[in-house]
Amino acid sequence: MARFTTDVIASCASGINSNSLKDSDSEFRRNVKTVFTFSVKKALGMLFAWFAPYLNKIFRLKFVEEKTNNYVRQSVWNTVEYR
Repeated sequence: MARFTTDVIASCASGINSNSLKDSDSEFRRNVKTVFTFSVKKALGMLFAWFAPYLNKIFRLKFVEEKTNNYVRQSVWNTVEYR
């Protein structure tokens, strides 16, 4: 179900054919999967983002890794340029 959901989200949100059903280790799935891994740092970043954004700016906590953020951004921009 997770691979199907990944395919649907990739297709609907950014027009990307991620092929997660055929390849369980597809590039899109591998990069976006890190969003759902738990860590204390991510939990604090999310907590501060919602309830104390000024603390989030002070401690510079993020709940999405820079690598994942860059990958998704680049994928979206590539799709925009293609269309």
